[in-house]
This record gives sequence, C-alpha cells and structure tokens, in this order.
Amino acid sequence: MGTHVVTGAASGIGAATRTRLMRDGHSVIGLDRHAADVVADLGTADGRASAIEKIRAESGGRLEGVVSAAGLGPYDDAVAIARVNYFGAIAMLDGLRGQLEAGSEPAAVAISSVGAVFKELVVGKFVEACLAGDEDTACAAIADCDGNTAYVSAKHAVALAVRQRAPEWGALGIRLNAVAPGATQTPMLERLHADSVLGPQVKALPCPLGHSGPPEELASAIAFLLGADARYVHGTVLFVDGGSDAVVRPNDL
Repeated sequence: MGTHVVTGAASGIGAATRTRLMRDGHSVIGLDRHAADVVADLGTADGRASAIEKIRAESGGRLEGVVSAAGLGPYDDAVAIARVNYFGAIAMLDGLRGQLEAGSEPAAVAISSVGAVFKELVVGKFVEACLAGDEDTACAAIADCDGNTAYVSAKHAVALAVRQRAPEWGALGIRLNAVAPGATQTPMLERLHADSVLGPQVKALPCPLGHSGPPEELASAIAFLLGADARYVHGTVLFVDGGSDAVVRPNDL
C-alpha cells in the first residue's frame, strides 16, 4: 500500500479511480479544479508547478502511483484542450517522476482514448510539437481546429508520449502505461450525447459488447496496471472500450 495521486479526481474516471484505490487500502491525493485535496488548473504552467509542489508536500516526497486522468472534452476550446489534455497530463507525469522513483514498486497510468486511433483527424504538426515539449507551437498548430480534432490529436500524442518514455522510465524502475477508454458513463459522455454535432458521431461508434462502460470498470483496469499483477506490463496502451478498437482497426495491432 502507498500514496497515489489521481488528477481529475472530482468526476468521471478520475473519481471512480480515486474511490477504487482508497477501497484497496491506498492513500490517495486527488487533484482537480475544485472539490479536491489539491486544487489546481493544469492548463497553465503556474498551475502545474503549484500542483506538483502541493503534492510533494502532502506525499512527503514519495509516491507509489500516479494516474493522470484530468482532461477537457471534445466540445471545449481547441487550445484549452491542448494545454490540459496533453501538456497538463504529461507535466504531472514528468513532474512527479522523482517522487515515484522513491516508491517501492511505482507505476503510473495516463488516460488516452479510443478516439486516438482515428489518424485522419490527427494534426501531425501538433503532435510533433507536443512530443518535442513545445507548447506554444503546438497551440498555434491546433488553434484553428475544432475541439474534437484537438481532443483526438492530444490523446494520440499522450499515447505516443507514454510509449516513448518506456525505456527511460523502465530503467528507473517505474512502470508507465496508458488506458484508452471507449464510451464511458461519465458527465463527458452525457454532454457529448447532448451535442447536436458530436452526439451522432459518438453514438455511431461500434461497440461489440453493445453498451457503454461504467467508470468503475475503467478504474478496475487502471488499478490492475498500477498493481503487482501487472509487474511486467510497461509502455503499453490498454484499450478498455468494449471492442470498439477491434472493429475500427481489425487488421492493426
């Protein structure tokens, strides 16, 4: 047992993960823009730095797990999505890496999305800038796009960032993986279904299991990746989507 950090802990997958980890006996520091142990805006550099300092103080400098789940939805502003869903998410992983190194069997999980597989929506220049850590260039590249394009591109970049960090993080003894949720029963999905443009697209996404997933089932997958049963799982993207990715990309690994 040990201390874990969950960003986006006030609702949705983050809230379900916080509850699951606490049920499993872990101490959890929840981060969000409101109703959390640490209140911070991950859309700004100052907010990220403040969050990391507060977590360092509350954790005593030692963490066993980090779940980077905070994010905006495809209906939000494109630049805001870029700043939170990619740069905020990765800043928390990288910024807390030193505290994870002090853990006994540390692991981290980032939240990508099944939407990340729709490469026709991915803005290449944006992803390149993200992976280079160039926030200004990335925001300029995505500024004229709609929120859905920004969301897909940011989640695609997050998945790549996780995989690219596997060698360095593994050498430090920290496992790092990503989860790619499909349609999950969260406030974000409710808002998407109510959107006249995005709603039909989301509802049209095929799902062999025939239903959306409760956030608790996403939390179970995240808890698995953080735990001892996943000691040899590293640098992977786990799709928890009812089979949607298999339908969309039946011939791709």
